[in-house]
Amino acid sequence: MSKEPLTWTDFEKVEIRTGTIIAAKTFPQARKPAYKLTIDFGSLGIKRTSAQLTTLYQVNELVGKQVVAVVNFPPKQIATFMSECLILGAVADDGTTTLLQTERATANGLRIA
Repeated sequence: MSKEPLTWTDFEKVEIRTGTIIAAKTFPQARKPAYKLTIDFGSLGIKRTSAQLTTLYQVNELVGKQVVAVVNFPPKQIATFMSECLILGAVADDGTTTLLQTERATANGLRIA
């Protein structure tokens, strides 16, 4: 399903950055199975998010993974948790999400372009 085309100016507004997960916990209050993640974005600081990754990932294997996330969305309340960024992943028809990662480790906070 295609959406309306973006302009280059639209794309430039989206801050997609690399970060490393430094903490992961289960999130039993979420409507769908999810984890609470704390991510280090280098000079941009630490941000938290909720992610529905429970099908492919165990909570203990997420810490240390470098991920890609949108960091300039406004905070969003998810159940009892305030999400500050959106971790990116490839979402299958059944909702299973595979994390997006860089091909090699990078410094946290680098912009994806």
